[in-house]
Amino acid sequence: MQAPPVQNNGYYDQQYDNGGAYPTASQQVVDQGTDQRYVADQYDQQSQYMTQGGGAYYDGTSMAPAQQNQAYQPAMQNGGYQQQEPQPVFNQQTNQWEYPQQEQKQTQQPFQSSMEPAPSKPKKEERIDPSQIPRWSPESKTDQPIKKFYTRSGTPPPPSTHPFIAIDEGNCSPRYIRMSTNYVAQNSELIEQTKLCIGAIIQPLAEQVDGEEPPPVRDFGKEGPIRCPNCRAYINAFFKFVDMGKSFICNMCGTKSAVPEFYMCNLDSKGERRDKFQRPELCRGTIDVVAPADYVDNSDAVDPCYLFVVDCSYTSMVSGLLECSLESIRLSVQELSKNPNTRVGIITFDSNLYYYSVKKGSNEPRLDVIGDVDDAFIPVIPDSVLLPLTDEKATDVVYSILDLVSTVHKTGGQGMGADERAFGAAVQAAALMLEEKKGGKIVTVLSMLPDVGAGKLQARNDMKVYNTNKESSLLVPQGNFYAKLATFCAQARIAVDLFACPAGYVDLATIGALARNTGGQIYYYNGFHINKDGEAFTRDMYRNMSRFTAFGAVMVIRCSKGLKIQERYGNFFAREADEMEIPAIHCDSSFGIMLGHESKLETEEACIQTALLYIAQDGKRYIRIHTISLPVTPQLCNLFRHSDLDTIINLSLKQGVKQILYKVPPKSARKALTDACIDSLFVYRKYCSTQHSPGQLILPEPLKLLPLSTLGILKHNLFHAGEQVDERAFLTAFVEAMPTYVACSFVDPCLFSLTNLPEYACVESKDGRVFLPPVLKLSSDSIEKNGVYLLDNGRALFIWIGEEADQKILDQLFCLVQQTENGPTSLELLYDEKAKPESLNARVWTLITQLRKNCPSFKTISIVTRHTHTGASLDESQFFDHLIEDTARKDKWHSSDLGNSRKDSVCHMSYIDFLCHVHKKIQEKFY
Repeated sequence: MQAPPVQNNGYYDQQYDNGGAYPTASQQVVDQGTDQRYVADQYDQQSQYMTQGGGAYYDGTSMAPAQQNQAYQPAMQNGGYQQQEPQPVFNQQTNQWEYPQQEQKQTQQPFQSSMEPAPSKPKKEERIDPSQIPRWSPESKTDQPIKKFYTRSGTPPPPSTHPFIAIDEGNCSPRYIRMSTNYVAQNSELIEQTKLCIGAIIQPLAEQVDGEEPPPVRDFGKEGPIRCPNCRAYINAFFKFVDMGKSFICNMCGTKSAVPEFYMCNLDSKGERRDKFQRPELCRGTIDVVAPADYVDNSDAVDPCYLFVVDCSYTSMVSGLLECSLESIRLSVQELSKNPNTRVGIITFDSNLYYYSVKKGSNEPRLDVIGDVDDAFIPVIPDSVLLPLTDEKATDVVYSILDLVSTVHKTGGQGMGADERAFGAAVQAAALMLEEKKGGKIVTVLSMLPDVGAGKLQARNDMKVYNTNKESSLLVPQGNFYAKLATFCAQARIAVDLFACPAGYVDLATIGALARNTGGQIYYYNGFHINKDGEAFTRDMYRNMSRFTAFGAVMVIRCSKGLKIQERYGNFFAREADEMEIPAIHCDSSFGIMLGHESKLETEEACIQTALLYIAQDGKRYIRIHTISLPVTPQLCNLFRHSDLDTIINLSLKQGVKQILYKVPPKSARKALTDACIDSLFVYRKYCSTQHSPGQLILPEPLKLLPLSTLGILKHNLFHAGEQVDERAFLTAFVEAMPTYVACSFVDPCLFSLTNLPEYACVESKDGRVFLPPVLKLSSDSIEKNGVYLLDNGRALFIWIGEEADQKILDQLFCLVQQTENGPTSLELLYDEKAKPESLNARVWTLITQLRKNCPSFKTISIVTRHTHTGASLDESQFFDHLIEDTARKDKWHSSDLGNSRKDSVCHMSYIDFLCHVHKKIQEKFY
């Protein structure tokens, strides 16, 4: 797959000069065809990069014919004058661009033997221009329509962060299954050599875009869908029909089987069924099949049930969490009421449990308070708590219960809650209630550590343990209460979502098992206060309730004979070896797999198929089938040149997180990631680009951003000791279920200038498209005192305001807000409803809307300022820590986390330093 375009006008339309690439020295980075040639820097003792001689350039084979006769000649500043680079000439015999002889000698001077005298001409020294190094970039401005990707075209899919329309031609859309390489290795030796993650990211219910056809629905009647009797694979576009259509050969295992009589059809002259294009299962990569009667379990839930379990303790009330929760539930009920089959209930808890019910035939809510929280039980029948939303009158009854909750737990009133939380008992009671309804979803809200009753936990967040060998023990769950409860929920087809809003330590490492093992999702708002986090909480709750969600799901992933699934990642319960039980699955649910070989592949193509059995909102059971078939290759080069960096990043994060959870020290996980990057590029350099000299660092086109992505992972706090344990536990869960399109900005944040927006950027075009502005390099060099910048790190948005920013711009974008009477004022982003679409305020909000689109959780906005007289704000260091191309600040990580060679740690390196480090390590492997 091609990585996102570098920050220029295209892949092959720009040549690099001295100031724009790495200086011509003993190290080079090259592109040949699908590689890229840059020139690496010569590293002196002062850690300065100097340039000398000619610059780097693209090979002529990489450029369009119209560009091969005209070289790009940027001027270079040198001691007060400009010097033009000599124009290269394309040599048809060597298939490369070459400089004229005189200039070429100059460019090769740095490669002279150390025994030869140095050239008498003084060296021309100047700092390189890092802007020419490849970086992430959004979709380039174009007047062409949105790119269409034909799934059997043989071309790599577009980047996951770019808009495209997938046309299903037999392979499923990359929105559903995105492979780390679009060729499959013929044997395990090839995979071992690449050192790359070989696997896939699977998002079975991913949202589609306008212009894409929804999966067709097929009903095979009581006979059910055609399946291979040997491997149980479902019929797909790659089944081969023989014997005049009377038999089929399974593309997964090669077994020949008879076609059922009701499904027979004659073959045409090409050996294809004559009805191929009339049957979606024979020509489409994704279909929905109506599950036959024998697929339906009598224990299946009839109605979607949502049970809210809300913290009403003192901490919850004073922070505004209870108020925010009730308002969010009210909005959610409005959305859920669109499905008349839905049932909704609520339980609150502090040191007691509060059940809110309505007797049959009555509209008056009733409150039952239970003080025994050591052995949870249900004092009312579940149907009186889980109320149907059949009509407006029924919905009003649910609203009256929310009013009762607000009245009972009014701040300062008699119902003022104790500052204790019987969280475990409350979830246990909710699970027992939903078990009788044959499944559903529990939505929990928690303000502090569960400290009373069943599931009581101890505060173990001892700061003395941080940055020691014992720190990893904090990620080990306390006891087995929540693990057993999670297993009970999964087996009862109950999903648990956790909204953790702690004022302090909450032990997500322990209670997070409730979401991880049941297909749920964890939301984390550290130091919650309604003024700071209220909007994010409400938006997250609303999306959780409004997105497409299916219940009682079971997913099976099958692959061709000779392949096997080695690892699975995501939020699910593994009851059987090959089955993934997911009590609730939604459009954001994402899973990862790692592939291995059982034997050599003998077929021309290898296939992966996922089958998801689920209950839709209408109560019917369907089977969502995704199939993708890819060419098998014995050549190492094909694996590299058809790799997908987005998927590799995602799988690398998941692998690293799993190592940390298994008590591997973060520095060991970082070393493994660094070694994998170096080994992969070394293997490509050695076996796939042998025509170049060993002094050149070769980057395959799809992996040209692999070093930058690796550096982003190495600098992320998740992979360093000393990170607050709840934050680390949340991040591990976040990564485990992370979709592909989120991973990119998670490791390599996007930085935009809000004061220099191009005319085309952040303005809706005639066809409804919105193009983002150029992405700036992640360096403090990009930050100017008179600028305003927005940074997206995949989880949150930061706006940095320069101390000399134009006051007129500030007045358009910001305002002072006083949250409480006589309280302090805070600076917030202004939303001007009357602003014209082309105004700065409207365009900034358009940019924010685009960055928030389709994200699993809401991205909050933090305003970061530097005050001239008061010094740096508390958030400023956090903002600049995201600028991964800079050298890391000295005190960012504890010395024990970096090992003995703190000065030379790759985590502290700048992007350019890291490239030189990678190059040096690759050269050492050659000699």
